[in-house]
Amino acid sequence: MFLMMDIRSPILATIIYYDAFDFPLTLAEVYKYLINPGRFSHPNVKSSVFNIEAVDIAEELDNMARAGVVGHKNGFYFMPGRENLYEERIEKDKLAGKKWKKFLRLAKHLQAAPYLRAVFVSGSLAANNPDPKSDFDVFVVIKSGRLYTGRVFLWIISSILGARRGRFDLVAPDKLCFNHYVTDDNLELTHRSLYIAQSLANMKPAIVSNGVINNFMASNKWANFYCHNFKQTGEYRGVRPSRIMIALAKVGEYALNNFFGDFLEKLLRSFQQRRIKNNPATYESGGRIIFNDKELEFHPRSFERIVIDNYNNKLKKAGISSELENDSGLS
Repeated sequence: MFLMMDIRSPILATIIYYDAFDFPLTLAEVYKYLINPGRFSHPNVKSSVFNIEAVDIAEELDNMARAGVVGHKNGFYFMPGRENLYEERIEKDKLAGKKWKKFLRLAKHLQAAPYLRAVFVSGSLAANNPDPKSDFDVFVVIKSGRLYTGRVFLWIISSILGARRGRFDLVAPDKLCFNHYVTDDNLELTHRSLYIAQSLANMKPAIVSNGVINNFMASNKWANFYCHNFKQTGEYRGVRPSRIMIALAKVGEYALNNFFGDFLEKLLRSFQQRRIKNNPATYESGGRIIFNDKELEFHPRSFERIVIDNYNNKLKKAGISSELENDSGLS
């Protein structure tokens, strides 16, 4: 049984949300990132109870554009008075294409890292919304019990390539920024919010082992409370598998799947956690740092709270009734 709802509110809310990123949306993107209509009437209801088709959104977007509720140009929708975003979006799409090529050239070498199970692109590149100074945000899945060993191998490979974002780099264009690691037995993200759900909806797999994508999406079904169409992405700009790289990774795992590998993991865990604890950024407010045996997250200065506050304020100005969205529990 499907619930009745006002389709205009979630459509406008979705455009408002992405306005914080200066990012106009196409019809397909409004449909893909559509905020769960339940956020405006039934906040604890999954999106599956709402029957919304792309044609419904297209019809309502046309009505909204004619009424001046949203702006429209050549297939892109944005808030009124933000026509400049159209030209910016065209340039960002061109830049994103170039940056994707650079990223994939670098990422192919990561296949040589032992214990690597998946690499997802996140952040601005995943959303096709980069600027020239953007780095490459990377979400990594590592074999359980080898989190810190796997991280070191990624550090070594990216350093050899000259492609690792340094600890003190304020700007690192086209460098790999490994800011979130989880183990393959801990794929569910426990810090939840509209911002995190939209970030998940944007993530693109680049390197994956069998079943990892399905398991990851299934583990994060909670995102359906925020995103109407949260599901496995059909966009897969994958790294072409390299037999040599994969063989090197397997040799490394074979050499470390023993007592010495266990000892090395404990040693690296102790060393890395000590460095994290001694880093002043770990204790800054407005972000999140996690370090344990199942997850490493490094977002000391998150944009999340700014986005959520902007979203809540603009919903209120637009006269959209909704419970206030919260951040995911930042410090």
